[in-house]
Amino acid sequence: MIRPDDLVCDVLANYPAAWPVFERHGMCEDCKQSPPPVPVHHFVDKHCNGKIDAFLREIHETISL
Repeated sequence: MIRPDDLVCDVLANYPAAWPVFERHGMCEDCKQSPPPVPVHHFVDKHCNGKIDAFLREIHETISL
């Protein structure tokens, strides 16, 4: 299970199927090249208006967790 405090770089390394979700929510080109070592909640705060529950639900549905 992916949690808000998990690092974006770790999520993407462990669950490659999650890439489209991050891209759909505005992951920039620089971050695509080198995913940041920031918590998922940081990404969600910047790109999803802080809607962590909806983002995690989307990730979990996408990667079938």
